[in-house]
Amino acid sequence: MDNSPNKAQQAFIDALLLLMKEKSYNQISVSELSEKAQYDRRTYYRYFSSKDDILYSYCAALLAEMAGDMSKSPLTPQSGFLLYFEFWNRNREFLTLLDKQNLLFFLGEKQDQLLYQHVGRKVHNDLPPELTDVSEFSRYAYYFTLGGLWQMLILWIRDGMTLTPEQLTGHALSIFSEMQKMV
Repeated sequence: MDNSPNKAQQAFIDALLLLMKEKSYNQISVSELSEKAQYDRRTYYRYFSSKDDILYSYCAALLAEMAGDMSKSPLTPQSGFLLYFEFWNRNREFLTLLDKQNLLFFLGEKQDQLLYQHVGRKVHNDLPPELTDVSEFSRYAYYFTLGGLWQMLILWIRDGMTLTPEQLTGHALSIFSEMQKMV
């Protein structure tokens, strides 16, 4: 499945991101989006039912890019964590924009399915179609790891994004190592 937006969808994504730099997400109207994207409202509604759909589409396309990065070589915890943090470091402007708009929750709430569908299944083609179809242990391990990485990412954003992806990866690996000692 190709997650690349077509020309019209990309125009609406670009328009939303530009408008979000200028004003509150909640104040952006479909008319403004259509005008900025240079497409009519019918085209907007052909592809999206809400601004959230546009944001979701953009996040899916971003994570498809992450999947491409992660599928280039076999993943280990170290390489996976590093690729995760490097990816978000390259997309720090988007994270900053979400934070400024109080929309980090949007990505946080959707990342479990987004990462599973657009990264996990592309990197590991033997995974079942739905996250709910994996074993109970695997689901809990997935959510545990994802929750930790997500919270580290939020802390990194709120701390001014000063640590490098390598430093963040080192912290994540140290945390797992320390937890292993407690067993």
